[in-house]
Order: sequence, then C-alpha cells, then structure tokens
Amino acid sequence: MAFSSDVVSIEKNGAVATLWLDRAEKFNALTPEVWKSIPLALNELANDTEVRAVLFAGRGKHFCVGIDLMAGGLDAAHAASAPSEAVANLNQLQFTTEFQDAVSSLAKCPLPIIAVVHGHCLGAGIDLITACDVRVSAADGNFSVRETRIGLVADVGTLQRLPKVISAGHVAELAYTGKDINAARAEKIGLVNDVYDSFESAYAAAQEMANTIAGNPPMAVRGTKFILQQSEDLTTQQSLLLNGLFTMVTSLKSNDLHESMHAFAEKRAPNYTGS
Repeated sequence: MAFSSDVVSIEKNGAVATLWLDRAEKFNALTPEVWKSIPLALNELANDTEVRAVLFAGRGKHFCVGIDLMAGGLDAAHAASAPSEAVANLNQLQFTTEFQDAVSSLAKCPLPIIAVVHGHCLGAGIDLITACDVRVSAADGNFSVRETRIGLVADVGTLQRLPKVISAGHVAELAYTGKDINAARAEKIGLVNDVYDSFESAYAAAQEMANTIAGNPPMAVRGTKFILQQSEDLTTQQSLLLNGLFTMVTSLKSNDLHESMHAFAEKRAPNYTGS
C-alpha cells in the first residue's frame, strides 16, 4: 500500500523525491501525526529503486516552527489522565522516544537527504535539519534552538547532532541563549552550506545537487552514506577496516563499477542499476 498522509507528502521528479511537511496553515508545526508519518514516508522512498536522493522541505511560509504546542505537543503523554506520576513519566518518555525515532529516521535513511529551509526553522526544526546530510537556505531563513527560551532542554537530537555540524562555541551560544540567527549567520558558522535569494532558488539549487548525486552509481552513494553513518561511533582504524571490507564485498563486485568503466571506455552515459 502506497504511503498516504494529510500532514506529510511525497513528490517525485525523476530520481529525486521531495518529502514535504504539509501543515502550511500551522507553519509546519510538528504533531504526533507528523512524526509518525515521516519514518513511513522515508521507508517508502528507501525501498523505491527509482529514487536516489531526497529533498526535505516545508510548504507555505515557513519550514518548521517546532512542536505544535496548541495541538498538545508537550502534554500528549498526559492526555489519558495517567493514574500516577510514575505512569505519567513513562508516558512522557515514550512520547519523547517516538519523536526522537522520527527525527533519527532522517539520519538513518540510506538515501542522501538535503534540507531546504525558508522562513522559520525553530526548536524541533533544528532537530530535523541536523539529521539531514546537507542543508541549504533561502535568505529569509531564521534559525533558533528555541527550547531554552521556553524552559526546556532540547531532547530530540539537536544537542547530539548540532555539535557534529558546527563548532562547540557556536553550539553553546545557540543552545544557551536560544537566540535567533539569520541565514547569513547560519552560513557563516556552517549550519547551512549555501544561502539563496528565495525559497524557489534554494529549492532549485538543492534539486540540482540532488540530480548530481542521483547521477552517480547508487551503490556507491548508499555505501558512502553507510560508512559515514557507521563511522560516527568508530575509531579511525575501525572505520578504515569497515570501509575496506565494504569495498571488498560490494563495490569491487558491483555491476555499477563495471558499467562505469565500460561507459567511460565507450564514451557514453552510464546506465546504473544499483547492483
């Protein structure tokens, strides 16, 4: 059964798919329904042999303004009137874990994901984009680890992933102050790769990057992301060993490698199968 949701949608354009946050009227604020839909959508894309790269963007005026507090985002775990504080705490932990898993599904997806930001990217929006592989922004991008300003400790991935994207001093500044920074500052500190005049131009640039990725041998691209993912928890020597073993049992025996070599020798465009 094909993926279907009222709050998240998939749009395919050749070998590139866009995963859209579809709550434009709520500035793509996140609800339990949204974060339950994201892993399902990504699973469908990962199993689609025609899709080789993914864009992640938001409909409407803003990319994402964080958790939808008005929809009970913070209190959902208590909605059933838990009989005791202990049960309420367990419900809250389950609620948080489900949200963490949804964000982590972006990082775990075997396909490269490019986040395209415009307007506000606040709180949980930062969680989402730091779980992506690449980030670009429109000039009106506005970024903030907003949880601190409302009395929370960011707990869905920002404090774990942001330090892998920008330097420690910048992480501390954003996380401790909860201040907003514009797209120019985000580019300066490395939170986003590039900034473009408008969402349309940022989206077009991301599409071009994704098409370039999609033009490479699929096994090599997925294998590269796999090694990058696994290496986060390995020493350099362990990662080198894993890298060598992966190359030996996959890349060197792949049809994509042979096709690449034959296409080069025959001066024609390669036709990769991903095997």
